[in-house]
Amino acid sequence: MFNPGLLDHDPRTAVNGVARLQAIIDELVLEGLWADFVHESDIAPMKRLRDVHGQDFLNDLHRRCVSGLEHLDGETPINAKSFEASRYGAGGVLDAIDLVMNGEIERAVCLTAMPGHFAGVARFGQGCMINPSAVGAHYLTKKYGMQRVAIIDVDALHGLGTQEIFWKRKDVLSISLHEYPGISGTGHYSEIGEHSSLGFNLNFPFPSGYGDREYMACLKELVFPILHQFKPEFILYLWGTNVLAGDPGSHVIMSEGGMADVTRAILSLAKAECGGRIVSILEGGSPGKAMARAVAQHVMLFLKNREVSVDKGIKAELISYSDWYIYSKHLKAQLKMYWRI
Repeated sequence: MFNPGLLDHDPRTAVNGVARLQAIIDELVLEGLWADFVHESDIAPMKRLRDVHGQDFLNDLHRRCVSGLEHLDGETPINAKSFEASRYGAGGVLDAIDLVMNGEIERAVCLTAMPGHFAGVARFGQGCMINPSAVGAHYLTKKYGMQRVAIIDVDALHGLGTQEIFWKRKDVLSISLHEYPGISGTGHYSEIGEHSSLGFNLNFPFPSGYGDREYMACLKELVFPILHQFKPEFILYLWGTNVLAGDPGSHVIMSEGGMADVTRAILSLAKAECGGRIVSILEGGSPGKAMARAVAQHVMLFLKNREVSVDKGIKAELISYSDWYIYSKHLKAQLKMYWRI
């Protein structure tokens, strides 16, 4: 899912002359994954944004963008078109959901001009303005009457905004795997929701140095058994290339092969649990060749079910399996009050 309006924000993301979306598009064109795969999405209606964000907050974001400001904070550059670009990102998620639910497509990958999972009810920051996945999850519960929507966020940073938006709800199961304490200092495993929604906000915080093995072990031993009990009707899969070893956005050390394995596993889960109803949403990552290549690999797997040539990396033994075993036992002890693990 893509709209040319997303590119209006792209100059703000340029690092060493390379902009986020343009580099991704160039790579997708090179791999033959553009012309026959693009659905042009519409802009998200304001009423859909108001379902998860405050009206005053949205108005203020728009005013700031058109006022000539160049930054909302140190990590959130803007220009006069940035607010509209963020709406196009959310619009892509809404349109993708409609297409999947109407049976017109099997699944979708949504490109975004900026990440979104930091954005809360009335919070921006770390490059995020509004939260497309939260808009999409609420849309599924409101328009389609779904009672069990799962958000699986494997971006290296904690989805603080997503957590806040669904903190008191149990119709949306929010799961985040991330480096901890990371930038926000949030996302501890003790942050599990409130009152009747306890256990429906789940955080799996990883120490620096975790990579392919730990991500897959966490998914198979903890996340997937919980999702099997939750029985999601639709999955929103949030991912970012900042998990790659060498990306300055985190100290997680996943390889391209590890990222592909995670995507394969989640696709298999979606087929088994919710009839394959899944939409992928691009979150963070440092603009450049590595991000563009990772997105192309993701699209190949997600939309074409095609094996990809990936760098499997070096099996760094920074964390021993015995360390993970002890840590996973601790996580299971915290979660067994809410789920059978």
